[in-house]
Amino acid sequence: MPIFVAIKIHYDPRDSLAPELKYSVLPTRPQYDEVHDLYRDKRIGGNGFHECINYAVGRSETVQFYLPPTSIPAEKYENDEFVFFSFTYKGGGDMAARLVGVHAGARLVDRNGRARGAGYEIPGVEPLIYHAEAPGDLVTLINPPLPYDIRDGVFTPVLTKWGYGRRYIYNSHATNIVRAAIAQAVDSLASASLSQQPILKQQLDVLRRISDRYGLGAEDDASTPTTHDKLPAGHLPDVEIGYRGERFVYERELAHVTSFGSKPSEVQWISQLAPTSPFDIRTLRQTPQGVREHFLEVKSSTVAEGDNVYISSQQIAFFEQHQSCATFALVNFGSDHTPSLRELSLSQLRSEFDLQPVKYKLAPRPMSKG
Repeated sequence: MPIFVAIKIHYDPRDSLAPELKYSVLPTRPQYDEVHDLYRDKRIGGNGFHECINYAVGRSETVQFYLPPTSIPAEKYENDEFVFFSFTYKGGGDMAARLVGVHAGARLVDRNGRARGAGYEIPGVEPLIYHAEAPGDLVTLINPPLPYDIRDGVFTPVLTKWGYGRRYIYNSHATNIVRAAIAQAVDSLASASLSQQPILKQQLDVLRRISDRYGLGAEDDASTPTTHDKLPAGHLPDVEIGYRGERFVYERELAHVTSFGSKPSEVQWISQLAPTSPFDIRTLRQTPQGVREHFLEVKSSTVAEGDNVYISSQQIAFFEQHQSCATFALVNFGSDHTPSLRELSLSQLRSEFDLQPVKYKLAPRPMSKG
């Protein structure tokens, strides 16, 4: 039987991230300092922001996440399986006293913390660390976050005071949490935007999976189709290259969108939380008719353009339906690791490449003679 644990973490305060994309993108140094200063000056949150990418699911099979020092389970549970529910502090601003997400099927990997390593470094900040891992298909944010009251006994045992540490909770509390989160996501899906839909569907998939795994009986009756359009086994794009390519495009889009006065939060790195989404990044474009939303699917490679690039049938269907506002961003990393980028519409893609039947692998067309 798993150990159900409620922990407290700082709410992700970054205005540059939409609510459904919190805890999924590495912060800049000023953003990290802003969180640290909240703790130093107002004693809100924690002494750092290591939880900044606790919910960066991306395309990895395992999610590594940070546990605050007072939230690490007792040593007697060292080898147990955990379900960690993340709550925000009561005094944490606009998102005070909220339940923001869950890591199920989790295992401790290092009680002292293990450095995340290259690719997850912030200039001038000590190495970001993590303590536990969970399967990516058992990790999700809860959007919008659920309000909680420690006195009502619904999501935690009845408490008069929580403090800063962990709280062990019971099967009944986990059931209440998952049931409430499912009901809320189903209601939200009906009016969700194109960029919100894949995230909510991903959230529902994960919550139902958690309910099944632990026999919580929290499933809803709504008929919400799920799609898991997986890539074929063997010779798949390198996960690290894919991440680097998406991060390059995401940062480029942030600069582009802010250059014409729009908010950074209009750029949303969807695939970091919903890896089965038919697009990676939702952004904005200026058109003669005004500013409108635009969708990017990033394909990254270190070999010839198009080689080892796969496109799913789900992506083809989406791009056919949204040809005027969706493009493929082809990122190629040269021998010096410098990225180059081209954007192609679906029709342009088809004119340059053949879509082979193995999940539509891109293959360059021979030059025509004439």
